[in-house]
Amino acid sequence: MKKTVFSILVVILFAVFVQEKIVEQDIRKAIVSYNDSPSFTKETITEEDFNGAAITIFTAVWCGYCKGAKQLLDEKGIAYFEVDVEEYNISKRKLKEIGIEDFFVPQIFVDGVPIGGFSDLKKIFGSDMPVPKVS
Repeated sequence: MKKTVFSILVVILFAVFVQEKIVEQDIRKAIVSYNDSPSFTKETITEEDFNGAAITIFTAVWCGYCKGAKQLLDEKGIAYFEVDVEEYNISKRKLKEIGIEDFFVPQIFVDGVPIGGFSDLKKIFGSDMPVPKVS
């Protein structure tokens, strides 16, 4: 009986470990880039740099800032790829591994370059959009 319980625990722990490794790989692959050598950085990006670029945004359904970032991109007619941090069980540690020091959402990438969150996006576009309420 003890051997069976131990065997089941080992299998469960292995499955969790494997699933976590798969998800971590998916996180890295989720950041889309059309240009492997963009000419901008977080500090130098302009509105024009969004033209033809791949935008990836890490979000959460409960996040008003995420809703605002998506709304601003939608208003500008900019397509984006959305990754829900809860759906993919993305932790602070996993975000750190891909270069994100601060754990907050949204996290926005333009051709793989992390540009920050909603406030950073508003600065780039010169927007004074308030943070939308999440219903």
